[in-house]
Amino acid sequence: MKRFIELKHVGPKDHVRHLIEGLIDRLEGKLQHFPQEALSVHVMFEENGTHTLYRTSLTCHVPGHLVAAHEEGRQAGTTIREAFAEVERQLIKRNAFFRGEHLRKRSVRDRRSVPSPEEAVS
Repeated sequence: MKRFIELKHVGPKDHVRHLIEGLIDRLEGKLQHFPQEALSVHVMFEENGTHTLYRTSLTCHVPGHLVAAHEEGRQAGTTIREAFAEVERQLIKRNAFFRGEHLRKRSVRDRRSVPSPEEAVS
C-alpha cells in the first residue's frame, strides 16, 4: 500500500505522524483482500493556528473506487480518528454492496410488508 502523509503547519509532528501511521495500519488490515500495489492512502493534516482549527483530509484509492473523507474540528486527534472512521464506514458499505447484501435486506423487508392470507381476508 502506498502511503502519502502531508502535515502542514503542525507543531508536534511525531505524535500526529504516529497516530496516522497506526490508523493506516488498521485500515490496511481491513483491505488485505485487495492487491497491495493497487492501494494508496493520502492523508493531509493541517493546523490553522489563528483559530486553533485542525483539518484532516483522507483519500483512499481502491481498485475501481475512490473513498474520501474530510473532517474539521478543534481537537487534532478527534478529527484524524473521525476521518478514518468515515473511510472505514464507506469501505464496509462498498463491500456489502458488492456482496449483494442490499438485495437480501430488500427481500426480507418485502416479505414483511406483504400481508399474509389471513390478514387479507379479515
